Amino acid sequence: MRNAAKPFLINDARIVYWTQEWELAVVHAASRVESNRKQFYGLRLAAVISAITVPSLVGLNLSGTGGSTVRWLTFALSLITALSAAIITLFRFADRWLMYRALRNSLMNAGWALVNSPDTKQDAWDQFTAATDAAQAKYNAAYQTAVILAAEQNAGSQQQQQQPLQ
Repeated sequence: MRNAAKPFLINDARIVYWTQEWELAVVHAASRVESNRKQFYGLRLAAVISAITVPSLVGLNLSGTGGSTVRWLTFALSLITALSAAIITLFRFADRWLMYRALRNSLMNAGWALVNSPDTKQDAWDQFTAATDAAQAKYNAAYQTAVILAAEQNAGSQQQQQQPLQ
């Protein structure tokens, strides 16, 4: 697409456009790194704390009003554990966090290489756009492998398990 648009854009306009695209991609990746990291650790912490607390509550063996309260608390905490683990697995926050971090670092490296390049302006710009494209392509391939294909494989294995034996 960039090659098709070259004849229609002057150099300065092209540079401004791609610089803004790069900046937006870096900001987006940085915000997603923080968001996915917080979600992963928050859900993981809830799952671990609940998973540790449930066996302790089960071992209390109380009766009466206290026993009823402990049973409901145990049920609620075990539900929190299961839901937290399921959400972490479903949305793959850890994988996404690492993929966005790699994308952000690659884009920042491309930007610094552009700024500190001893090459001519056009050569440095060509290297920058190539590095940016490579970073995006690497992220897309990692996303496809870690998220899309993994979800398809899980769905396929679940369908095989649900088929009755003959």
